[in-house]
Amino acid sequence: MPSEHKNRFISYELGLLTIKAALSTRDKEFTVYKETIKSHQRTPAKEAIREVLDEIEIMYSPVLFPEDHAKHIENTAKKLTDKIGKYLKGDRFRIGITQKLINMHLKYLWCSNLISEPPHCPIDGIIRDKAKICDPSFSYDWIKSDCIEEYKSAVISLENIAKKRGKSIAQWELHEFKRRNNN
Repeated sequence: MPSEHKNRFISYELGLLTIKAALSTRDKEFTVYKETIKSHQRTPAKEAIREVLDEIEIMYSPVLFPEDHAKHIENTAKKLTDKIGKYLKGDRFRIGITQKLINMHLKYLWCSNLISEPPHCPIDGIIRDKAKICDPSFSYDWIKSDCIEEYKSAVISLENIAKKRGKSIAQWELHEFKRRNNN
């Protein structure tokens, strides 16, 4: 069987994991969807998100430069806001959710050897807490953030932390990441 079919299958399945990870928040005040949007009403939103994931694989083969990556996150947040904002809390697909979506998918693709190492890493609560150990001033809140400058600042801090360990930001995150209940 051609590897293209295998890669497409793996990519699709990784997309499911990506969507679940990026849209799952524990903060009741900063949910992704409006309270009035029920699970069965989320299909158009998930289809739009799936389109973004498909585009990512093309854009990041072989690699997108870090400065272009942040711009891509910002543009994707706007694109998803325009397409599916009516389903979303505050009518916005926030920057923090967008970076988690894009960076998580890139991490999955990288770890599956479908793309080369991504320029950044997913920043979530687990990574925020790991970063705070090294830099107590680190405070990026991915769930609430809707500012690309906050994201860029968080990336700079993480790059400094990673550099001290002789790693890239993606390598550092992969090494540090552990589920909270699997300390």
